[in-house]
Amino acid sequence: MNTVVLVGNIPQEGKDALRRQFANKLKVVEASNAEEAAAVQEAKYLVVRGTKYPAEEIAKLPGGVRMLTRWGVGYDSVDIEAAGKRGITVTICTGGNAEPVAELTLLLMLAACRRLPQLLDRAREGRKDKEDLISQSLLLENKTVGLLGMGNIGSKVAKMVQSFGAKVQYYDAFRLDEARERQANVSYVSLDTLLLTSDIVSLHLPLLESTRGMIDRSAFGKMKNSAILINTARGPIVDTDALMEAVQSGTIAGAALDTVSGEPLPADHPIFQNDRIILTPHAGGNTSDNTENMARIIANCILDVEQGADLGQKYIVNSQYLPQRQ
Repeated sequence: MNTVVLVGNIPQEGKDALRRQFANKLKVVEASNAEEAAAVQEAKYLVVRGTKYPAEEIAKLPGGVRMLTRWGVGYDSVDIEAAGKRGITVTICTGGNAEPVAELTLLLMLAACRRLPQLLDRAREGRKDKEDLISQSLLLENKTVGLLGMGNIGSKVAKMVQSFGAKVQYYDAFRLDEARERQANVSYVSLDTLLLTSDIVSLHLPLLESTRGMIDRSAFGKMKNSAILINTARGPIVDTDALMEAVQSGTIAGAALDTVSGEPLPADHPIFQNDRIILTPHAGGNTSDNTENMARIIANCILDVEQGADLGQKYIVNSQYLPQRQ
């Protein structure tokens, strides 16, 4: 019986769900980190959350490892080239956490537009004054939301904000066909046009060399001074220093982030002193009631490979580096 190693901080509910899926089919063991996982010599499949796999860790893996699956959709923590050169397929849970990330994106938009943290602070302080905050508050209705990335998450965000009466435009390296744009009621624009004309700019891109630092001083300089930036994608897409300068100077109105470069930031980081910036601890991709869905996607991928079925390209992120087989 082949072995699956659950590596890192996978939720207990997720571990339980995977054990149910693999019952009488695969042996399941747990490892708290990459070092412990490398010691499991019989390992064939890895399920990884919260643990980085650079090239040096990939090199330590037992020779029988066939697949590394990320619990999530980001894969910047895995050296996919090093994995591919060792014949290890790297997969992600494509679409598996789109709903929770999209919902948190909407929550952050509303919280930033309505100055929710400041309103909560005043309620806790027993204060009733709020007119200054109301004068800074905005509706989503009739606003232009610019989405950088129109994949599974971006598409859900588009639908959600449209229900509030917002107009949606997007930029993506891979443009949708015209029929899908009409169906989704979205307009494709250039990156510069999106930055120049959006009231809210929301990021839904993977972290690649081409997207690292994409939202920098130049990008902020193109945005409206009333604009709000939302980032539920990956922290390093945004230059944090440039963001803080842009908010402090009034170049943009504010930001709401679920992720930031260098996370978690220390408690004394100046970002926490700016009441125009909301920061949550990279919680967007997980909810208790979505755990079963994530586990199902992961289990299906592993069982397909175990049974010799063609996994297809939907979940694989390192096809270009794998040996030409199949």
